[in-house]
Amino acid sequence: VANMPEYMEGYAEGTNPITIEKLKNGEFSIQKTLDLHGLSIDDAKVSLEEFIVDSIKSCLNCVKVVHGRGLKSKSVPVLKENLKAWIVRAMNRKWVIAFSSARMCDGGPGATYILLKKSPV
Repeated sequence: VANMPEYMEGYAEGTNPITIEKLKNGEFSIQKTLDLHGLSIDDAKVSLEEFIVDSIKSCLNCVKVVHGRGLKSKSVPVLKENLKAWIVRAMNRKWVIAFSSARMCDGGPGATYILLKKSPV
């Protein structure tokens, strides 16, 4: 998946490279999944924020967000592009350690793994 043009990843400063590699390789158990298919941008944003906050409150470590590849979008993949910005915002709020496009068996570039902190700092 990392070789595909649709691949995306990001990580907080100071994150161990081994942790990032493990996330990219799907070595963390996915503890909860959110599917954003069919949601408007506004509804998807609210759903993601609630999902992350609830996941942190539940002490989850790794979650997956299914957003699709955006192949039906008129230009750029709308949900996917917005999702990346929202995750970076959550990372800046100290909720997210890293994120990566999922392995093909978990949705490939149409899904994203998110590694969460135990609690926001």
